[in-house]
Amino acid sequence: MEEKQLLQLLRNSPAEGLREAIRLYGRGVETVCMNILGHANKEDVEECISDVFVKLWNGLEQFDAHAGGTLKSYIYGIARHTAIDRRRTQKEPLLPVEENDLGIEVDFADETARSINAKIVRETVEGLPSPDKEIFIYRFFYYEPVEAIAMRLGLSPKSVESRLYRGKKKLRAVFVERGIIL
Repeated sequence: MEEKQLLQLLRNSPAEGLREAIRLYGRGVETVCMNILGHANKEDVEECISDVFVKLWNGLEQFDAHAGGTLKSYIYGIARHTAIDRRRTQKEPLLPVEENDLGIEVDFADETARSINAKIVRETVEGLPSPDKEIFIYRFFYYEPVEAIAMRLGLSPKSVESRLYRGKKKLRAVFVERGIIL
């Protein structure tokens, strides 16, 4: 089904249109929500997915097909923002960091060390200047490709790669400074 047909179906027969949208984009929305919310709480993920499609239906007027964006990217954008908003309401930090998510090999003796190191990573990333912080988050927490990050932030891919390199170098220096052996 083409996007124009789906949009028309959503406008003329919302229940049928939402069923078709869920059939076409439900797995992708679920993936986006799970990547942000984590796999631990399936109820939160399911609620988030439901919220995404309700927001789609309520926000059809906001979607402008003539702006060059696709309905698919619009739906996935809703999913990303909905999951991030839900994550903010949770007691956990927005971006839980595990050291090995950064590609840094660290041998931890116990869970206490892991917790301390995760806090150091979080603090260091949060302390990066803009747009370095955003680049680091998009790349290592949301696993976005360099090209997508560059386009999103209006930078060249080479600039994004350089900023990632400097951010990892800074993180390594902070680890060494705090006595963490890499």
